[in-house]
Amino acid sequence: MKLRYVSITGADDAIDLADLDQIAAAYPFVEFAILCMPERMGENRFPSADWIRNFSQHYTGRHKAMHLCGSAFLGFASGDAAILELMSGFHRVQLNLKFGDVAGRVDFQDLIAQVKAHPEFEFIFQYGEGLEPILPLLSGIENHAILFDESAGTGTCPAGWPAPLPGHSCGYAGGLNPENLAGQLEKISSAAGPVTTWIDMESGVRSDDLFDLAKVRRVLDLSRSYCL
Repeated sequence: MKLRYVSITGADDAIDLADLDQIAAAYPFVEFAILCMPERMGENRFPSADWIRNFSQHYTGRHKAMHLCGSAFLGFASGDAAILELMSGFHRVQLNLKFGDVAGRVDFQDLIAQVKAHPEFEFIFQYGEGLEPILPLLSGIENHAILFDESAGTGTCPAGWPAPLPGHSCGYAGGLNPENLAGQLEKISSAAGPVTTWIDMESGVRSDDLFDLAKVRRVLDLSRSYCL
């Protein structure tokens, strides 16, 4: 297994962009992923629109992702211009199908049409039990990936990690943190085999629900030997 990215989710208004730039310079494989959910902007984990724009325009690292949650996810699916504007400058966009009260509120066909209309992004589909019907719709769509994530931000490790799905680029999330990462990377490597993949964590790099830069650095140190 090789890691293309180590994705770190949840920086918010309390974080200075210069600190993220310094980390990216030391760990070029890091991908900072920004949560976008208009109804919660300005809270922990959910930066304001101004912070997001500053990050998308001025962050000097190589890899930037946005995770669309709640009304941002629904807005993208319906072609909302305000959400599309906030996505500008990002490289990958995660569609959080398991978070933010979106279940049953979006037509998968409409969602896939929007993905096809925006080939400039790689779209990550949060995946888990009950979302199997999405897979056939992704056949032939090159700009997509699958994230195994039963945790959906709750910080819970799965009992076991699944093998990659044939025909899909796959990544892994759920309960990873500096204390368990070394052992979990061995388990993910065993499940993933020779493929190139990525990992993502959110709750595991927080202390008292605050984004913890020291934990971020520890995670990246532990991951370095697996990275491209």
